Amino acid sequence: MLSLKTFNRFQAFGLHVLISACLVAFCYVLVFFIWYPGLTAYASNVSDIFLMLLLVDVVIGPIITLVIYNPQKKELKRDLRIIGLLQMLALLYGLHTVFIVRPVYIVFNAGQFDLTYANQISEKNMALVSSDDFRFLPLFGPKLVSVNLPTDPKLLTPIILASFQGGDDIQVMPQYFVAYMKQKSAILASIKPLEDLIILNRDRAQQISILINKYQGGDLNAGYIPLKGKSQNLTVIVSRTTGVILEMSDLKPWP
Repeated sequence: MLSLKTFNRFQAFGLHVLISACLVAFCYVLVFFIWYPGLTAYASNVSDIFLMLLLVDVVIGPIITLVIYNPQKKELKRDLRIIGLLQMLALLYGLHTVFIVRPVYIVFNAGQFDLTYANQISEKNMALVSSDDFRFLPLFGPKLVSVNLPTDPKLLTPIILASFQGGDDIQVMPQYFVAYMKQKSAILASIKPLEDLIILNRDRAQQISILINKYQGGDLNAGYIPLKGKSQNLTVIVSRTTGVILEMSDLKPWP
């Protein structure tokens, strides 16, 4: 078994970097492949928070070890435990922050998709959910749903007024969520031609041409529906025949 006295400060620094890098790799998979899969990370700008985690965990922690490490120091084990504890607490705090603002639903409503986040859905609205499918917020990436607006004016009017006044909008009210394909006719009617993207993304005309050629004709015939994210909007490529999402792109969906 290796003793701390067998390491010099640079070896200890290197070992600390290696351990920290392994932790960050695990966190990277958790954040970018499970909580914020695909382009939802880009739409949510989670990279900035993750870079802060990286700074604390891979840079600051090992540097402190490099500075204080002395094999002859009696309190070395205690100091290293404190550094490790503080580093782990900072990491857990950062992960918790990323988790509570994760995207939980991709909501189709009124001709577009909205990326809805966990912290946007209030306990009050959760308490009104009657369907077992929406009683709990998704833990492993956003779930694709549609909205079924109430027909009762007593329920519909407050929703409309709240959206105009900056209050809760329908995309943060899971009590009105239904399975995505329940609104198939509305989804198909909302699909825009891929050619429209050329006007909105003139500097990326070649990329759009490739996209058009990829999905023109046959079963792959597709258009797009805009998606509104927290930080960036996305273009969602959708089948014109089935309404199934084929892919997402960072192309601008609006002027």
